[in-house]
Amino acid sequence: MMEAHPEMELFVGMDVDPIALEIGRGHIEAFLAGREANGAEDSSLQGTLRAYTHVKNFKYIKQVLGSIDESLAVGSSGVDGILIDLGMSSMQVNRSNRGFSVLQDGPLDMRMDPKATLRAEDILNSWPELEVGRILRDYGEESNWQFLQKQIVKAREMGGLHSTGDLVKLIQRKCTISKGRQGWIKTATRVFQALRIAVNDELRVLEDSLHSSFDCLATGGRLSVISFHSLEDRIVKKTFLELIHGGDIDDEEDAKDDLALPDIDDEDEPWFNQRVQGRNGIVLTKRPITPSQEEEKLNQRCRSAKLRVIQKA
Repeated sequence: MMEAHPEMELFVGMDVDPIALEIGRGHIEAFLAGREANGAEDSSLQGTLRAYTHVKNFKYIKQVLGSIDESLAVGSSGVDGILIDLGMSSMQVNRSNRGFSVLQDGPLDMRMDPKATLRAEDILNSWPELEVGRILRDYGEESNWQFLQKQIVKAREMGGLHSTGDLVKLIQRKCTISKGRQGWIKTATRVFQALRIAVNDELRVLEDSLHSSFDCLATGGRLSVISFHSLEDRIVKKTFLELIHGGDIDDEEDAKDDLALPDIDDEDEPWFNQRVQGRNGIVLTKRPITPSQEEEKLNQRCRSAKLRVIQKA
């Protein structure tokens, strides 16, 4: 982003995971060092770029921006653009000690913030049975949630579940032979997703983050969100409509009615050809932007990504 926008004056990076932030900070410092070295030769570089990184969740964006410049957080000036990239990174999945991977044995952790106290192991071994079932049903959208809920609670009689391997073995035993390897992997992926969302309170945090981020935008500023599963995308779509209309969207039918607007031709930004106008802003993506086939060839894990963008009036 800094490379694509030489006019940028201020960049703020936020991540609740200190390991991810440290990696990002290394890239930023290397870029700034190269920019400074090339500044005299490159006429496109305009002034000094200030860059800050914070180990914070996006729901605290007002606090973070206020610590840098109070006018950025209170709306008197605001920021030009915010990008929220949801979900896990490959780095987090590939590190077995984080507990996110269904294919590697590790602790039942799943915390994005290592300072948080709640872990997946706590939910599986001590939360009420009905609450475990609700998590599997609502956050994992798992059709077999009732059966799995009973098996998880039953496992407590044998000492409980204490590693991702323990949980995967329980799921493998309960998936029918006809489903094969793909069957248990899909079920395990949904169960792991449900637990990760519960551990990190991801859906509530997402909604809070969207409202806080929109408040921090300058007039004409844009908030972009990349989501990776239907629960996230549904919240982004609904909240964007609420933000531009200044109130609740009662149901999915209301949302569909709002989106039924004629296409808009824009040669500069053809990907935003279907928009939704409201008194507080514009939803620039009637339908989310998804990866091209070329992108998927380069990065298979991007195939479920959806990008939605809102612009403040």
